[in-house]
Amino acid sequence: MDSKAKTITPYIRWLSRFSLLLLSLHTIYVIGWAVVDIAVRAGLWPSGLWNWDADAFFASLSVWQEVAFFSSTALAMVSFWLHLKRSALIIPVFLVSYFLYRLDSFFLTLNDLFNGIGGFETFTPMLVLQLALLLALMLLWGEGYFDRSTFRRQS
Repeated sequence: MDSKAKTITPYIRWLSRFSLLLLSLHTIYVIGWAVVDIAVRAGLWPSGLWNWDADAFFASLSVWQEVAFFSSTALAMVSFWLHLKRSALIIPVFLVSYFLYRLDSFFLTLNDLFNGIGGFETFTPMLVLQLALLLALMLLWGEGYFDRSTFRRQS
């Protein structure tokens, strides 16, 4: 039976909307930082806007860290689209996005210029949001909300 044909209970409807809200917040957040990153590197960001040196900070990021961050951002946008399509591919795509985001966060903690920019108050809300989102997506997966036909062998 196709999961899209299943009856949507109020619980599943609420959980779907809640997960979409969390995914929207996550995606907007990472896109926002991507825009800041690009604007600073392009010289379009006003200097002195923050109480830390954005130019020096973004210049200090490694290529691999930027690859991890921008890949995570792109996959977050793909995850949003997959959620709207109710595709079960959202689970592996978001998990890779989450892993890359956490990898970027780990590299940030090793950057001396990051001290004073972020820390517990920066990482904790995002980590809680991402873990709540993962839980909601897994619950929706278990409820059959996402179409799993992609994973079935075609005969």
